[in-house]
This record gives sequence, C-alpha cells and structure tokens, in this order.
Amino acid sequence: MTDVTRERRVIVACCGGSYPGQLACRGAVRLAREGYGDLVGVAALAAGHVPEIERVRAADDIVVIDGCETGCARAVLDLLGIEPAQYIVVADLDLRSTGYLGIDRRDVDAVVSAGWVRDRAARNPRRGREHGAD
Repeated sequence: MTDVTRERRVIVACCGGSYPGQLACRGAVRLAREGYGDLVGVAALAAGHVPEIERVRAADDIVVIDGCETGCARAVLDLLGIEPAQYIVVADLDLRSTGYLGIDRRDVDAVVSAGWVRDRAARNPRRGREHGAD
C-alpha cells in the first residue's frame, strides 16, 4: 500500500474594510473551496490563539493574501516569526473596479488566479514567475 500524504497548505488573508481587503478575503475563501489550502483566520493569529498558530506552524506551505501594501496579515506572521512561501498583495493586481465594497467577481477571479499561478508554474517551469507569486 502506498502512503500518499497531501501537502498541508494554509491560507492567511486580510479581511479589511477596504475594497482590496474584501477581495483578499473573498479570494482566500474561494481558494479554500477550490482545494488550494485551508483557511486560517488572521484575527485568531493576531489574538494569539494557540491552536491556529500551531496549525500555521505545522503547515508545509503558507500563503498570505493582503489587500494593500500595509500588509496586516504579513505583519501578524512576522510577529510570530513565520515566513510565508507565497505572498500576494491584491492592490498590486490588475483590478477592474476600485469601488467601495461593490465587489466585481472578475476581481475575485484575479485574486484566485494569483494564488493558483505558482502551482501552474511548478507544473510548467518554462512559464517562470508570474505576477502575484512570491
């Protein structure tokens, strides 16, 4: 019998009140639904919730999605001494709308694509690094 172990990937996302913060949150939820990784609440990490911190530390791969260059989710991991393998800043993506919380589904698609881009590049090394992959 072959033992196949699935990589444990966690996604930590900003869920701020700005448009890019909400896109980060919605994109992270969709990535989790699509099987890219398990969602971990950044607020729980910031509050020092030990089980969530241990989940992140035990992960094989950590993805952080921040809404803007302030980088709140990344800052929380920095305080915990945890380095993400992939870092996405939504405000750096090519977005269609900048409206306040009138979320454009195509903008959520852009966030999700930025998450999956690293996996696509790993399967096709000739593509190289793409925007959104760290």
